[in-house]
Amino acid sequence: MTALLLYKISITMLAVLGLSFVAEKVSARLAGLLSGYPIGTAIILHFYGLEYGAQFAADAAIFNLCGLLASQCFAYTYYQASKRTTSLVLTSALAFAGYILPAFIVSQTNPTRLAGMIIAVVTTAFFCVLLRGNSAKQGTVSRAWSPRLVAGRLIFTATLVLAVTEFADIVGTGWAGLFSAFPVALYPLVFLLHREYGPETAQTILKNFPYGLWSVIAYSLTVSLVYPLYGVIWGTLLGFAVATAVLAALSVKPLLIYWNGLRQKATQG
Repeated sequence: MTALLLYKISITMLAVLGLSFVAEKVSARLAGLLSGYPIGTAIILHFYGLEYGAQFAADAAIFNLCGLLASQCFAYTYYQASKRTTSLVLTSALAFAGYILPAFIVSQTNPTRLAGMIIAVVTTAFFCVLLRGNSAKQGTVSRAWSPRLVAGRLIFTATLVLAVTEFADIVGTGWAGLFSAFPVALYPLVFLLHREYGPETAQTILKNFPYGLWSVIAYSLTVSLVYPLYGVIWGTLLGFAVATAVLAALSVKPLLIYWNGLRQKATQG
């Protein structure tokens, strides 16, 4: 168990620090897209598979698809709350409430793989359209990292991942799968950047978050199919291969914008 805990913490550290670096040094828009990558989902489903069996994790992946509704309600609630209050505590509390309510509703169902896919696709498309009409100006993010800031990000995120995975000890597959959809990489990222730089950077990340979730849909569908057939390790690798292909296609535009910006700066310099 100690080795598994250390592995969870290590993966989470890399995820949050990597997303923070992208948000602060490259593009908050790209960070929002990448935060939709199934980092948190993969960590949790992977360890569900190792600790509770491949079939448990495959079943949880189906609920994870439905849980994307709650995940996007969380992001949208945080987005709107951050525009209306300066309190990080209140913003977080409202966002958690925005997650729990739809998660509870979904937990009362017993979705099939097809139903989970339909719910995930329809809700993701809806939130992509809904947030497209909202303006979010990217704030300036140029402060140097401090040991205190880094430590806070690591501890905060690791605590969330451990709490969600250990929660599977006392709940069934449904709630376990729904909590595997909780944005464990997104929340500490936007919370800490919101605290450091203000709401604009956090809002830019949140606005682009739903687009990255197409890779989560691809990942969850893949592992729900292949975990029972090929096991957790190969199933995880196949899931990442499919999700990465989807995200790579989605990342072309923001990367081109970033590189064009660098070229313009070089030309002006």
